[in-house]
Amino acid sequence: MLNRVQPAVACFACGAVVPDMEGPTHQYMLAAPGCWHLHGVLSAGAHRRSQLSVDGYAVQHPGEPGPRSSQSVCVHLINLCRTLERGGPIEDGPRFLQGLTHRHYPWLRPPRGPYPITIVDLVAAVEPASYAAAERDFAQTAWAAWSAHHSTIRRWLDDPTALPRARSR
Repeated sequence: MLNRVQPAVACFACGAVVPDMEGPTHQYMLAAPGCWHLHGVLSAGAHRRSQLSVDGYAVQHPGEPGPRSSQSVCVHLINLCRTLERGGPIEDGPRFLQGLTHRHYPWLRPPRGPYPITIVDLVAAVEPASYAAAERDFAQTAWAAWSAHHSTIRRWLDDPTALPRARSR
């Protein structure tokens, strides 16, 4: 959602060309303020956003090594695998993710960007049918970019006893 006179910048995390602006960002999913703003536009808009776009955005913006960012990336990758490769229902994502949190996940080295499909593409897809296809493509390319870690993610999904140990709350 760039206009022709607004300066633009590439998001340092995903590579999307976004408005060059000041503004809030997420605490640990690091993104350019304009990229985070577009994520908010998508969340507040008429799009029928699903867990696919939430998971895709999270893994495109992994942040820095640390417990919260490591957990975020790992659980969103597990859910992408469950949904895209195993056919798990998208609408069950939030409930499924709850069972994966509060664990000592390792830091998975992020892939190098830029990503071929970003939040900009999702915001631009306004028709429901084109949005659904764009959202699936967005999630698919985000998942594919993390291919170096697919075997770990699949093992965690297939064998819950292989998940990292739980953190005490």
